[in-house]
Amino acid sequence: MEAKIELRRAIKERLSHVSAKQRETESRIMCRTLEKLLTREHMTITGYVPFADEPDIVPFLHSALEKGHTVLLPAIENNALVFRAVKSIEEATKNPITNLMEPPTSTPVYDRVKIDLVITPGRAFTREGLRMGRGNGGYDHWIHGQRTINPATRYIGICFECQLVSDLPVEPHDEKVDGVVTDRGLINVR
Repeated sequence: MEAKIELRRAIKERLSHVSAKQRETESRIMCRTLEKLLTREHMTITGYVPFADEPDIVPFLHSALEKGHTVLLPAIENNALVFRAVKSIEEATKNPITNLMEPPTSTPVYDRVKIDLVITPGRAFTREGLRMGRGNGGYDHWIHGQRTINPATRYIGICFECQLVSDLPVEPHDEKVDGVVTDRGLINVR
């Protein structure tokens, strides 16, 4: 869809104007907001090791592990998104094809029924929970399946304020999130 390609370009341009210091400051604030979502003991959380232009949620993931929560990181297998548990974020290694920092393949794919909270990256979000990813549909497909497997799983998008937009072009496969975290706090959608 041409509108999505153009919006991805615009978001990339916006992000190029965010300084490293501003990214660090906003990411630290977002991590504190994410901490507030850990509402009970022993939650299972999916996260990710960010690309350079994404909010750095690694401090949040470290904190979650220290508090006894289960942290899952994404991997691509057979062109599908899967998640595996890690004991340390440092276990992740870069997949040379996708550039995604993935958990060890020796760790089994995690039981999706047990996932409580999904921290969802995206290129752009709306205050209504619409999400636009990087264009491969991996998270949309996974979220769609996860909603069938565990309707109680909560999906939280995370982005810099400059990635919030008033509207997104949507396609039938696009999945909404339940909330969006920026440095200004949590925007609850549902």
